[in-house]
Amino acid sequence: MLELKTFVAGLVTLQKAYIGWEFDIKDEMQVKIWYVPLQNLTEDQYKWLIKEYRNKNRYPPKCVKDLTDILVGVYYNRAKIKPERALEFVRDVISEKGGWDYGGKTEIYKVLAKYPPLEKTVREFEDTIKNMSANDTYAADRFRRAYEENLREYATTYTNEKLGLALPSGDKQALGTGTLPYEV
Repeated sequence: MLELKTFVAGLVTLQKAYIGWEFDIKDEMQVKIWYVPLQNLTEDQYKWLIKEYRNKNRYPPKCVKDLTDILVGVYYNRAKIKPERALEFVRDVISEKGGWDYGGKTEIYKVLAKYPPLEKTVREFEDTIKNMSANDTYAADRFRRAYEENLREYATTYTNEKLGLALPSGDKQALGTGTLPYEV
């Protein structure tokens, strides 16, 4: 758990890095509002987060979500199946399992269960995938964008759960593992 002293030191670092940042370290309520979402980080994670924010942003954080979004991005980028490769992966799984018919659908979803955002996307696009031609770029792009959205939503939920900002989703694979269930 992040000590308040370390937390405040990180805020001071941000104040020095962003001249004119109007964050009042003496305002107990303001410090608490920023501290609570980050209190479950380790000292090293927090220091990395402050450094990462400084390295990637020209402007000071407007709210604590600007910091937590960096963690969402980390989990999003660690997904084993990248959005540009997702449809190809799904087609490979469908092919390996003998197609949608004759029990193949059950086997397909067993494989996809390891990748919750991808499984959700496939369920949303099942009829489209069944009927689309191999060179249907419009449907492929829609699938990719939907998967990106589901992946970002999953990473956000996962991050919020790890930080203690949300109730656990009940996803037994993700809870208590410390990593996304399909992290590299």
